[in-house]
Amino acid sequence: MPADQTMSEKPDRSLAERMARCDKHLVIVHHPGQQAMSDWRQVSAHIRRIDPSIGVFVVSAARADEEVMRVAAQKPTLVFSASGTGKVLPLRGKVYQGYQIPKFKQLQMLAAAGVPVPQTQVLMPGIRLEPRQWGPVVLVKPLDISSSSTGLGIHLMRTERVKYIAPTDYPQDHPGRLGPMVAQQFIDSGPKFFMYRVLSLFGRALYCMQIQSDLDLVSLTADDETLERAPVALQHVPGRQRLFVYKADVMALVEATHRAIPDIPLKGIDIVREAGTGRLYVLEVNPGGNTWHFSSRHVAETRAAESPEYTRQMYEHLDAMGSAAQVLVEVTRREAV
Repeated sequence: MPADQTMSEKPDRSLAERMARCDKHLVIVHHPGQQAMSDWRQVSAHIRRIDPSIGVFVVSAARADEEVMRVAAQKPTLVFSASGTGKVLPLRGKVYQGYQIPKFKQLQMLAAAGVPVPQTQVLMPGIRLEPRQWGPVVLVKPLDISSSSTGLGIHLMRTERVKYIAPTDYPQDHPGRLGPMVAQQFIDSGPKFFMYRVLSLFGRALYCMQIQSDLDLVSLTADDETLERAPVALQHVPGRQRLFVYKADVMALVEATHRAIPDIPLKGIDIVREAGTGRLYVLEVNPGGNTWHFSSRHVAETRAAESPEYTRQMYEHLDAMGSAAQVLVEVTRREAV
């Protein structure tokens, strides 16, 4: 049954009858492999306790269910989907769904809203960067999302050495052949790689993970070859410690980030803290939706490698399922149409 499995009505009553007492409807689109159905059942149960007047439908993005969509359309409706809605075709309602935004565009949107982000510049012919403006070293990275998401092509470089390289001049396996490269202000988080990953639903943090490398990063005074070959992307930094934390300034920045890009409901926000000043910067928001790492297949190996306490804390330290339910109730009450 694609509708809310936590509803207490007798199973022989029709879907329409079971939803007749509800004033508003919430459609949650489940993406197999990206989230466990059990998570949405928990969220649905919380919603029923918070506001029984909201009827919840949990549907699969993998198939169209015309009956459910017809019933859902009988009341003001909100549709939430972490990624695209897939085969689900809403007949009514405000639709919030995740989608990819190029990383450079993300930074432009955030900066326009006053959210602190690292200074970033697409590398063009004739470009020269001024160390007084950019600092002694910068990050050079690809815009191609398939490359940057895996850490390929990301490295440190002395600012005065940065120059444009034509795509055809890169090695065959270099992501610079697939799209533009950018220079980005290097935010020095200290001798070890240090950042926060916050999963945000409509600006509400569901978890906040502090990530720190086990080993020291390369010295910024190293010779050019050593500096440029050293691993600097999170995916390539050997060994890391994960800790679930609550930081008030991080939470405030998460809320500001959502206000800057309000159409994306679920964001995996990466934030770095500058060691010398304590200032926070948003690196990216990962808006595509495959960030529900409580149960996503994408990081199943990571969860398996950690202790059971790791997964328990991910769910419990900010009451993730209860918090998700609360914010979905608030948005449904406000925006269902």
